[in-house]
Amino acid sequence: MFASALALSAVANAQSAPHYCEVVMDFSVNRHDIAQPRAIVELGKEAEITIGNETHGWQFRILVEEPTVVRRATVIPTNIELYELINGEVILRASPHIAVAPGQHAELDVTFGEEDGRKAHLGLSANFRTDAEVEAMQPTQDDQR
Repeated sequence: MFASALALSAVANAQSAPHYCEVVMDFSVNRHDIAQPRAIVELGKEAEITIGNETHGWQFRILVEEPTVVRRATVIPTNIELYELINGEVILRASPHIAVAPGQHAELDVTFGEEDGRKAHLGLSANFRTDAEVEAMQPTQDDQR
């Protein structure tokens, strides 16, 4: 009986464990607001956001890993690759790895290298989302009209 209770507990925990993370960012370069992208990222898989036009833009590649504990606090390991898109050329500008506490805001300032010198600011928050929450966020046919 004890073994079956453990098995039921393991099944319940597996079903309630989050599979997704909502990542919300504030992005600016040289104190000029560029965008506030957001993405729903499946844990362990990469999501991509591209903003801009044919001649200039930015691309964010986001990988959110399984939560871990650092100094008794749960954190969400988040990897972001930031690319600048210029006339079809893709240039990696930054690739920070940030451990974000769920619901907390993290701030990161970077200076682009290779004699560029521009300063970028990235504000980031991450929150777990359940399958049901992600499904509810999907646009409906009425939203697409």
